Amino acid sequence: MSNNISPKKGYGSFFSYVDPKLSYLATSENSFHPENNKLFYTGRHAIKYVIETIKLDLEINTFWLPEYYCQHVAHWLKSNYNNIKTYKVDPADPDFIIDGNRFIQPNDVVLVNNFWGISKCNFSCKTKSIIIEDHSHGWLSTSCINSKADFCVASLRKSVPAPLGGMAWKPNGEALKKLDLEASGIFTNIWNTTALAMQKKHTFEKEDNGSDDLKNEFLVLINDAENKMHHNYDLVELSKANKDTLTDYLKVNYLQLKTDNYQKLMLLLKDNKNFKVLNNMETPFGLTVHFDEITFMNNFKNHLVSNNIYPSLLWPNNPVEYGFFLNIHIDYRYNENNMTYISQIINQF
Repeated sequence: MSNNISPKKGYGSFFSYVDPKLSYLATSENSFHPENNKLFYTGRHAIKYVIETIKLDLEINTFWLPEYYCQHVAHWLKSNYNNIKTYKVDPADPDFIIDGNRFIQPNDVVLVNNFWGISKCNFSCKTKSIIIEDHSHGWLSTSCINSKADFCVASLRKSVPAPLGGMAWKPNGEALKKLDLEASGIFTNIWNTTALAMQKKHTFEKEDNGSDDLKNEFLVLINDAENKMHHNYDLVELSKANKDTLTDYLKVNYLQLKTDNYQKLMLLLKDNKNFKVLNNMETPFGLTVHFDEITFMNNFKNHLVSNNIYPSLLWPNNPVEYGFFLNIHIDYRYNENNMTYISQIINQF
């Protein structure tokens, strides 16, 4: 990988195409392969599949989601189920304990979110309930690998540079109950559209002077794919060709590749009274920055974007009492020189 990624090309946003067999990826092997896992096009499909298998054995009373959660997934799930309620969480505290005794009733299902890959997913409840852990932002973290939940799910495309991807598994190694699913032309189309956007972005990044027209092309494609994904609710089967591609990408330990970047960046960052950097022994999803005030958050985000760093807001349209979390990407695409650049831009604010 090049030691100099031009700031003009930008840091962050969705992945561009990369061959999973490239040497610098292949040297980092992922040994975590949950037994009897099932792959899907998205994490939300994985959640719905688990819910539908649970319903084969019991009538779910309430399906609980974290009050602070991805707005797209929450909306998608609420479009499928009318028995959803929310419970309070603390996304900034890895040791936060969810006290299920305050809200759990028999036959309830609780989705516990692994926030930013640093959560210990602590849950306390005397009443029997079914726990689903969402490791979309904590793929390969300790809580993900050592889960004791009834079910686990993950949206893999947050960490894995495949066009789409989701997974469901039972941490005890037992097989998921089987549901009959049909192939989906819609989702193979979404996969292909995303793959084309990733290819165009790869071409743009390789060019000495990437054209604005090419950049606009891949942005239009990725937005089209995202919109279609948000408005299709049927459970569908992942095609064999797409499954084989996703499986190749899953052979890489992306968290290991992120660890050096995170540690180097933390050594370079200065304290700033306007925000808090979430610092933890676990390597997190990215560099997660928390703001109490939306004004400071917007100013900081604009500062980054003006310097070609494109953070993601985790997540819009959530209760303001939780503040505002920005993720700055520090994944396999970047190296020590890039961490130096990112630290300099952050320290200027």
